[in-house]
This record gives sequence, structure tokens and C-alpha cells, in this order.
Amino acid sequence: MSKKWLLLLIVLSLLTVSAVSAGERVLSVNSGTASASWFISGEASLVMNGFDLQSLGIARPATIDRISISVDTPVPGTPISVVVYQDGNGGSPVDATLAGQTQVDITTSGVYTVTLPTPISVTQPVVWIGFYLPVNFRFLADTSGTSVLTYWAWTPSSTFDVTRLSSAAVLGPADGTAPVNINMNGKARITAEITGAGGSTTGTGAAPAAPASMASLSAYPSCGNLLWDVDDEVISLGNAINLHCQEVAAWNAPSSPLGYVRRGPLYDVQIYRPNGVLVSERLEVQVTHCIRPDAADLNTAVIGNAWGSPRTWRLLTTVVYGDLVCAEVRHGGNLSYFVPAVVPATQ
Repeated sequence: MSKKWLLLLIVLSLLTVSAVSAGERVLSVNSGTASASWFISGEASLVMNGFDLQSLGIARPATIDRISISVDTPVPGTPISVVVYQDGNGGSPVDATLAGQTQVDITTSGVYTVTLPTPISVTQPVVWIGFYLPVNFRFLADTSGTSVLTYWAWTPSSTFDVTRLSSAAVLGPADGTAPVNINMNGKARITAEITGAGGSTTGTGAAPAAPASMASLSAYPSCGNLLWDVDDEVISLGNAINLHCQEVAAWNAPSSPLGYVRRGPLYDVQIYRPNGVLVSERLEVQVTHCIRPDAADLNTAVIGNAWGSPRTWRLLTTVVYGDLVCAEVRHGGNLSYFVPAVVPATQ
């Protein structure tokens, strides 16, 4: 195993905590809220992030259906290739194979999400997900942590064949080393949504972004121990929604996920458009929610979100910030937290 890949695994482990999810998982290597703008100059360049599915506990074959990038300045009218590679041995992605691609035209700034026309199946333990961006395109990077998780690739004054990364004249991490010689001091804000084999994932998950010094967190008036990131609502989603919460009786809770016990209040979060229409579909941008659990539960608590008809719990990737546990939420419905069930000892 290369030193770079060992460092990648160490960083991933620092960004994750133990959680179980039933359904979709957001792949992200971002951990902070501050961003810097990076631009493409000279020639089209591929920018991509690497994810170790094995260390994340995602069963394979897994399916990727949505990919996002945070855009500062787009170049409308220029086709952009969205690519997914898979790699069986880790290390440099030079020998990774193309699992799938599609083309998009990004015309606006903000978080751009492409829903793949055909979900991409991956069978290898490592995936690389990125965008082959045109000259003058500007994207945002998380300014926290090491840059070995983001790779650049290009061929000077020309293009290269994205079906073979080995065809790029320049390929390497954005940590200031040769041949890329770009130190991003962070990671590109490129994420993806994935579902493991059997529609479920287990193990550790990528951490949601930390609210900026907790200053952007606000408690729901009727749900005092449940907080949400106001910046996600007002800035990331353009103030196009209104969030409301009420605490409801415990008997309204759907059955707990196997192996877990629900703790604390049961919350019902409702999302409305400004015209008063209830939002039932999945949000384009996640909204960070945090729960203040009992102190004894802090290190094992996992946030659950229940939606659908009938409502079903999905346990979300959960991280600890101070006395809070936080997760990214994309659906209205019930929110609560869970802890692993205690298995009685056998006689």
C-alpha cells in the first residue's frame, strides 16, 4: 500500500464515525464550511475526489445515481463530462477503470447536482468521482484538511481520453507535490450519492459538514433539543423553503431499525415552500440537523430520519460536535436518535 493511500485512509477515518444506514449514503470528504474558489486555466482539467468504499462499509456492487459539485463560476454552453472510475488496488488512480460517464451543461453557480440517466454500478473497493472542467470554470473547495483526497489530471494545450486516466500527461494529488504542483489546502466540493448492495450500507460514513463555529445553528422553538443550520436553509437553498418542527407522541414513531433502540423525543419536521405548499420530495441540498442527546448516549447516538408511506427509518451518517450529534437531512418527516440495542448475554 502506498504512503499516499495510507494517508487517505487515515484522513477518512478521522472524518467518520460509526453509523448504520438503510438506503442512500452521501459520499463526501468535506469536513468544514469555509471554501476557496479554484479555476481552470490553460486547458480542460479533470478534478475528482477519491472514496474508499471498503473502509466506509459500503457493500458492493454499489450504485451511484447522483453527483454534485459546488460551482463558483460556470462556463455555460460547454459540455462537461461527469466521470466515475473504480479501482481495485488503491494508490494512484492511474490504473483505475471507467465505470460510467455522462455529459452536462452547467449554467448557474451554486451546488449543481446531476442525476445520472443510468445509475452507475461499481464493484471495486475504491471509486474516483469527478468533473472534466473547461477553461475559466471556477469551483469551490473545502479549505480544511489535507488535499490528497482530490486529484487533478490534464494534458497541456490539449485534451485527453477520459476513458483512460493513463492518457493524461499530468495526474496527481492536489497537495502541492509534482507533477500537479497545486496545493489546494483542502478538498474539492464534489460529492456523490450511493446505495450499497441490497439497498443498504453498513459501517462508517462520511461526515456532514460542521456548522461554522456552531453560530449558524438555531433551535426549533417547539423542539428545543433539535437544531438546524440556518445557512443551509437561507444560503444553500436560497431561502426557498421554510422549516417547522413539533414534538409528537412516541406512539407515532415507526418501528425502530433492527439492532437499534430509539431514545429521546420524537420530532416531526415539516418543510414548506414560501407559498405554503408542503414539500414531500427530496431536497436538492441537504440541511444539517443536530440533536442534543443524553450525555450517556453521546458517543453511540445515530440520527434517524423517517419518511415515506408508511414512514420508515433511515439511519443517517452521524458525527459528534461538542454535546451534539449531527447529520445531513434531505427529507421532511420524523427525526430522532438511536443507540445500539444491548444484546442479552447467553447462559
